[in-house]
Amino acid sequence: MTWSDASSSGAPPGRQTYFFLSYAHSVPLSASARPDTDFWVNRFFQDLGAAVRRGARPGELEVGFFDGLVSPGADLKQTLTDALSLAHVFVPLYSPKYFSNAWAVGERDSFRSRLTRLAPGRAARHILPVLWLPLSPWEERPETAQALELVGDGVERADYAENGLRALCKLSAYRRQYESILSVLAERIITVAESEPLAPSRAATVTSNPVTDSGETALVVTTLTPHDPRWRPYGDQHELAVADYVAATAERLGLSTRVVAFAEARAQAPQCPTVVLVDAAIGAEAALDAVDGLPRWAVPLVIAADGERGETTPEAIAGTLQDARFPQVLPVRDIAEFERCAPQLVIEARKQFLRHGPVDPPDGPAVPRPSLRPAGASDVGRGKEDR
Repeated sequence: MTWSDASSSGAPPGRQTYFFLSYAHSVPLSASARPDTDFWVNRFFQDLGAAVRRGARPGELEVGFFDGLVSPGADLKQTLTDALSLAHVFVPLYSPKYFSNAWAVGERDSFRSRLTRLAPGRAARHILPVLWLPLSPWEERPETAQALELVGDGVERADYAENGLRALCKLSAYRRQYESILSVLAERIITVAESEPLAPSRAATVTSNPVTDSGETALVVTTLTPHDPRWRPYGDQHELAVADYVAATAERLGLSTRVVAFAEARAQAPQCPTVVLVDAAIGAEAALDAVDGLPRWAVPLVIAADGERGETTPEAIAGTLQDARFPQVLPVRDIAEFERCAPQLVIEARKQFLRHGPVDPPDGPAVPRPSLRPAGASDVGRGKEDR
């Protein structure tokens, strides 16, 4: 069941999967907290995959895919688009955040692009929604009713509708109901994938455009480096520029984000949560001079390029910036540290802005930017401000 005609259809090479699992990432309450929702999504993915594997006929299809399987450093949009092009059933985990999460809705729209030539009834069978977290009564949507159709009347339906499948997955008291719904899901996935497989086709590229205007101030991500602004310090290990990777991480958490040049970030930072990716190669004094005047809620991350060993360590630069009044400055040396820090960086920037950001609206009275240097310090070299 591999796609021998993948190249002629425009579909990516690779093995097809029974299902693609889509969900809205959760924002942890603090930078040190683990995103609990994602843990239970992973548990559910493993359970559903095992149930499909038990009932599927032997063949060449992989069981399933979700973004937890994406390799470190991969281009996330491209990887997800390829995976959506290889799946036969799309399983969205509906929650209050799902419909306002640009990435989650982007995955659904991408998969739907493969269904446009099918009759509506047949197309609908390839999307199997799950009520992951219950919606408030005033947020009820047609998709909620579709998710509830998964189970018939009875105790399972009542518990599922009231609590959502995440609670049934998490709590041992609901184990019987959870396994019953899991079995129904797996059976339907297998039936659709094996009896009505989708023809080879490439899904539309996953987009992460904002779904609605949430009213939340967009996160600004910028880079302070003598190199190209689309800086890739990890070379072939990372397909994205570091600024784009941080922006993608923020968007996956449902936060509106934009990547801008450093001069533009200086202008926007007084009204926005801000992340500054600092190239350790510029040194502590140049870094301090460049960020002078940024508001205290800006969060720098000092990055030592792969294999680079300058005179000043990223830890020393981070310490200098932290001594200069920034509450949180993180240093990283390798790709694993960088990817581990990216969600914490986004969360910390948002937290610092909510705690210390301006109360006045963007068109309110101007607030002078505080300087990091002592009063009366020399302004020599301040021409670097618009680098």
